[in-house]
Amino acid sequence: MRHLLHILASIAMWCLFGYYWSVVLGRDIAEGTIRSVIILVAVVLVGLALTMLWIRHNQRLARRFAGRRRQPTAVGPPGLAHDTLGRPIDAPDLAVLRAARVVEVTADRDGKTFRVADGEPLP
Repeated sequence: MRHLLHILASIAMWCLFGYYWSVVLGRDIAEGTIRSVIILVAVVLVGLALTMLWIRHNQRLARRFAGRRRQPTAVGPPGLAHDTLGRPIDAPDLAVLRAARVVEVTADRDGKTFRVADGEPLP
């Protein structure tokens, strides 16, 4: 019974949709409406063209740089010798850093320095 009611409701909605379109198409279209539709179509086409160009650009980059990555970037064990850019890191033991409430980090061209600011571990 429920399936039948869904079918009848769907048919009724399509009939209502068709009726309203017949009302709209029976009216005269103003010049401002035509201009608005032209602008809307132009904006959609420009957006589509820009999207297609962006996709094409990304495909060229993928071909240029050996295609898509087939596997995730290898990540080694967590260490404090160097950061991801290869700069040296000066820091106390990892357990000390994890237990600290505040850690000050300074970075420059020569590397990074981690310092426990308050020295009090978390409870």
